[in-house]
Amino acid sequence: MGATNYHHTTCKAALNRVVGMPFSWSLNPYRGCVHACHYCYARATHTFLGLNPDEDFERQIFAKMNIAEALHRDLSRPCWKGESVAIGTATDAYQPIEAQLKLTRACLETFIRHENPCTVVTKSKLVLRDTDLWQELSRYQHSRVYCTITTLDEAIWRTVEPGTPPPSARLENLRQLSKAGVRTGVLMAPVLPGITDSRESIMAVAEAVADAGAQTFNALPLRLDPGVREHYFAWIAEQFPALLRRYERSFATRHLSTEYQKRIEGFSNEARDRFDLNDRLNRGSYPIVRPRPTLQLALV
Repeated sequence: MGATNYHHTTCKAALNRVVGMPFSWSLNPYRGCVHACHYCYARATHTFLGLNPDEDFERQIFAKMNIAEALHRDLSRPCWKGESVAIGTATDAYQPIEAQLKLTRACLETFIRHENPCTVVTKSKLVLRDTDLWQELSRYQHSRVYCTITTLDEAIWRTVEPGTPPPSARLENLRQLSKAGVRTGVLMAPVLPGITDSRESIMAVAEAVADAGAQTFNALPLRLDPGVREHYFAWIAEQFPALLRRYERSFATRHLSTEYQKRIEGFSNEARDRFDLNDRLNRGSYPIVRPRPTLQLALV
């Protein structure tokens, strides 16, 4: 693995309007991710910068140094409705460089300043550093910390998510955050065909995260966008060659068949019901109704 290069950049706006997802607004302090998960759909975003979705995505990391200031401007606009914002939808907002730059922490402080809910999805142990802020944010109904746990099998974890903490560390994140009163959830995303998509695999993850204190769970099937598809297929050819033909047949488009998606959805629903993970306030963006200020007459 080559050296990692960090590029300091600025942004005009912090919030991104999102269409076709369970949330309406996203925020990403970083572009590129050293976690190097082979399935990551965000790999394709590096092509917009003239970089490749392979090593460049893992080794050319862009940090938006003014993102907290830009977020303050966005949240101060009269038209802003106070909707929940999803953090880390493109790359992990708690990847290792965050320990030094603290951009994600500065954004959380800004959300608290504006009394605005937010969620984050992460694989990192660094999220525990901000337990105090997530405790504060948990006062708002639509704030939550999501941990991504795709497997409990350490052999699979090592090859598919080579730059990430092990599943046991993520379960410990859930335990500590839940004990601290922070709302938590788990995304088993993506589920990998022929690797982690058995009923037994999904039930095992759901049982473990329920035991660790998670309140919600969702298993979501793999999606392969152009650029990501080529990277992932090269990895499959190396690590699971017997599955390559299956993947080539299954991914005529970026999505798997409707029948397959319903199968995974059925396992996910069964797991939620079985292990009491039915808090379904997933990563949606909800308008916040704020009381009107009371007019106080000046004393004379």
